[in-house]
Amino acid sequence: MESTNKKIVAAAVILALITAFLIYVYIKNSEGKPVTVQYTNVYVAVNTLPAKHKIEDSDIKLAKIAREYVNPDAIFDKNEIIGKNLKESIIAGEQILHGRLIDDRKTELAYNVPKDKRAVSFNINEQIAVSDLIRPGDFVDVLASFDKEEVDSNGNKITYPRTTKIIIQNVQVLAMSQDQLITDEKLKEPPKTVTLAVSPEDSVKLTYATEYGVVRLALRSVGDDNKVDSPEIIRNDLVSGKGAATSSNGQMPGK
Repeated sequence: MESTNKKIVAAAVILALITAFLIYVYIKNSEGKPVTVQYTNVYVAVNTLPAKHKIEDSDIKLAKIAREYVNPDAIFDKNEIIGKNLKESIIAGEQILHGRLIDDRKTELAYNVPKDKRAVSFNINEQIAVSDLIRPGDFVDVLASFDKEEVDSNGNKITYPRTTKIIIQNVQVLAMSQDQLITDEKLKEPPKTVTLAVSPEDSVKLTYATEYGVVRLALRSVGDDNKVDSPEIIRNDLVSGKGAATSSNGQMPGK
């Protein structure tokens, strides 16, 4: 029995020595042979970016990533990223992918509405739209005219005279009818509507004016973003004569 135990111990020692020798040989052969990792420069987000965000140069940077971890849909050309909008939010350090960008924004009006603005449309004709010479991207002022109105308030009659006023200034034209880009010098068909980018407060003014008044657009020159103090204009501001009273039969008094 004792002889058998000695044989088992001897065999275990021999196996341990062989194992140690093999490990030594493996380590020895591995020395001086570092693992080669190939890297690729990929554009990633500098910070977390929200959905519909328009990407600027400061939003992205090049990052060195092991080639095996580069997404097949990653973008390597900055020009394919700058100016594009995101379909959905991405987190800081995430690779910029083709599938996360909006490629064709011409049909996506929501991506062209400026921040803090609202897109509001109303019907137009050639006179309202400056002889149909207004184009998407132009800036306009909105004028509104209202008829005379008499209102009874607690037994008192309040008269609102006919008036015209610039109600909104320097707003961008987003679309004419459903066209957000018009390249032809002359329109094939007169646009039936215009869509403006206005503030939430001005959207209420514009809606009221188009519902209860007559609206005109005034085209601004390129680069003119000045706003003017626009008082209301009534008849007496334009015509010096106050008119003459007539009797019920149409004759001047005393005739």
